[in-house]
Amino acid sequence: MVLTRARIFATVIALWALSCSPEREGSELFAPGGLGIPVVDAVLVVGQPFSDIYLSQTIAPDELFTREGAGLNGASVTVEGDANIISYQSMGVRGWYTTSAPFTVQPSTTYRFTATLADGRVVRASTTTPAQLSVREWVLLDESGTILLQTLSTFAEHGDTVYYRDENQLVYPENILAAILDDQSTAGYQIGLVNLETDSPLLIDADFLEEDDLDNFKRTNSSPPLNYEATLRVPWLAIYYAGRYNLRVVALDRNWYDIARTDPAVGGGGFGFGGEAGDTSKRPIFHVDGGIGVFGSVSSDSVGFYVNPPAN
Repeated sequence: MVLTRARIFATVIALWALSCSPEREGSELFAPGGLGIPVVDAVLVVGQPFSDIYLSQTIAPDELFTREGAGLNGASVTVEGDANIISYQSMGVRGWYTTSAPFTVQPSTTYRFTATLADGRVVRASTTTPAQLSVREWVLLDESGTILLQTLSTFAEHGDTVYYRDENQLVYPENILAAILDDQSTAGYQIGLVNLETDSPLLIDADFLEEDDLDNFKRTNSSPPLNYEATLRVPWLAIYYAGRYNLRVVALDRNWYDIARTDPAVGGGGFGFGGEAGDTSKRPIFHVDGGIGVFGSVSSDSVGFYVNPPAN
């Protein structure tokens, strides 16, 4: 998942860097002045080992993005926290750096990233991680959103058996699935949905759809960045297939929040999700000194449930 996100991110940022500069005229969009800008791609996850870091550079919009063509090798990469300095090593794949340091990402902690490139350029960024996110309750509410119908079991309570427990059975498209949150003063939130099946049936009426239209109904979906709400509701329009679902609520640091809200290609916003926080600008907001991209952090909590087709 990380590698896929990194590839998409690096390609999108490369295009933005060349085609969205407010100082360029249309005839200058592909001028070489925008080439070779360092691109950072790293998101730390609270409670997890330190994630891989990808370093690449901007390329021409008409050039196919590949690690071999855009990745930056030979960099010295470190991440410094309150008590430790984590060193990264190249994985042999161009631009891909990893660490074996036996530490996990801590909540409410500032981490500083430094990359000294092979040509001497220095790229810096920092992130302050969100507090550890813990959803107070995962619930099913009635259609009015005022009456509690059932409280879902969690992975902490029952492990992967949650998908088959009675209280985690949902019937499409009845009632309202929601996460009850305490405000953690984080920059924003995102919701991610993953259908864990490979061949479960569509829940919507597909009779009016063309074959090409069916390709738009993915088994993964994510929201744009959302502002805090005590009851964060999950719309049925974001759920297409029957079967097991993993629902994840993610608290965002300022860096990931800003890149997500100003570039929908990076920030998600799949069909069915609304309530986008912030705005979409002509150029993404980068918090990177000496380059572009993101060195961000998130904290998350998740639940599993099973979506059953309508009874009739």
